[in-house]
Amino acid sequence: MNILSPAQMQDAERYAKDLLGLSEEILMERAGMAVARSIRRFFPESRKIVALVGKGNNGGDALVALRDLVGKEFRLHAVLLVPEDQCGESVRRELRRLEVLGVHFDVMGSPASWHRINHADLLIDGLLGTGLSGGLSKDLAETLERINLLDKTVVSIDIPSGVNGKTGAVLPLAVNSRLTVTLGFPKWGLFLDPGHRYAGKVVVAPIGLPERWSEETGILLSPWEAGKLLPLRKPYFHKGSAGHVGVWGGGSGKRGSAELVSLGALRAGSGLATIFWSEAEGEILPRNPEIMVASGDSPREALFARSDVLAMGPGWDPETIPMPFVRTVLDEYQGPVVADAGIFDVFQKKPDNLKRRNGCPFVLTPHPGEMARLLGKTVPDVLSEPLRVAIETACMTGAVVLLKGWRTVIASPDGRAAVNPTGAPNMATAGMGDVLTGIIASFLGQGRDAFEASLAGAYIHGLAGEVAWKHGIRAGLLAHELASLIPEARQILEGAPCPLSGEDLTLFEPLA
Repeated sequence: MNILSPAQMQDAERYAKDLLGLSEEILMERAGMAVARSIRRFFPESRKIVALVGKGNNGGDALVALRDLVGKEFRLHAVLLVPEDQCGESVRRELRRLEVLGVHFDVMGSPASWHRINHADLLIDGLLGTGLSGGLSKDLAETLERINLLDKTVVSIDIPSGVNGKTGAVLPLAVNSRLTVTLGFPKWGLFLDPGHRYAGKVVVAPIGLPERWSEETGILLSPWEAGKLLPLRKPYFHKGSAGHVGVWGGGSGKRGSAELVSLGALRAGSGLATIFWSEAEGEILPRNPEIMVASGDSPREALFARSDVLAMGPGWDPETIPMPFVRTVLDEYQGPVVADAGIFDVFQKKPDNLKRRNGCPFVLTPHPGEMARLLGKTVPDVLSEPLRVAIETACMTGAVVLLKGWRTVIASPDGRAAVNPTGAPNMATAGMGDVLTGIIASFLGQGRDAFEASLAGAYIHGLAGEVAWKHGIRAGLLAHELASLIPEARQILEGAPCPLSGEDLTLFEPLA
């Protein structure tokens, strides 16, 4: 599924108007009806509904939603952000139509406006929309803060007011929504941190925009799409058919890292997994008997001979791993490589040196701290624009970059980018990234390309955390326990239905 920036959404609407003949009024009508439809579906008990109306098209959408809700069961009212004569034509047009139907309005700040808002069951947020780029005025910031303090049920149109539709930044605060009805396509700001924290349940409502008009849109997987990226399991498969993952990691004091990578790979479907220990470390048997071990003074020959795909970096002590030797492995090994953790310290402030000269598939999986060390930036720098940072790093290193976080961003050197919608708070424990490295390596070894393996790996990894949450594990989830839930997460994806074209689709639902 495409995910858009505000500018790309404007392009899609322009395309629909110019080439498909869909007028702005028709698109607004469909948008407002979609919002009203979601209110009836998700909040059937709400009767007193107030639309908070900005001066632009987002405000017009909110007024159309009110008009579609007109009936005996609803008590409806509108509150304008600015006086009517300062509003756009679409808002003034819809106000006239509502007046004929007996629906009246006040202007924000008047005693009557706050009386209506205080006594509402539900507020429709049509204040700002996705076009927000600068900060909020003092009056508007105070208004949003007061609305949040009321703790009302809020349904936002397209994106919660106060959230930047491109970056997810909050300027400096935003409406806390229970539901966001995003129109046509999901928007980046709904799924990047911190914007996603304000969106509540996210529903995408088709309004007639074309699915394909640009090749530059991002990707947000639905469960059905994620399921289609999983490697196939043929009836005649044997262990050699499903890929052999070699793991170079797990140094002194962190041997568990290599074991977790191997466990993630096996649980994700790999037929074989081998950890390399150096001669000095000795051949220490893993706790899982399915994981093989190789040892010796020549890791290059051992790894190259055994591995269809190589996972490297977890558990490394960068003081003992020489950069020239890592460079040799990256350039001479002819299979895919997934690199994490210690590799970012080895190449600290030298991201250019990470590029594989042989052009073979390469995936990097840093968390924000590792990314900051690699690039010589601060963590706030990375978190301020994770999408931009991931794309620039992918171009610099020639690797698919998976920037981990509550909303993991995936970027490819060819310009493709995605955001992962799955995950749960119980995953904030040590070793989770090692399991993810193993899953991605497994999918590469089973034939997926680097971008597909990263998308599917991030999705099923986060979904396994959600499965644990629904099983009642809200804290204390161990990484090896998450790995054991990968098969159940896979079963969910394999059974996910294909969404019907033209129907509303719930893309994200907060964990209960």
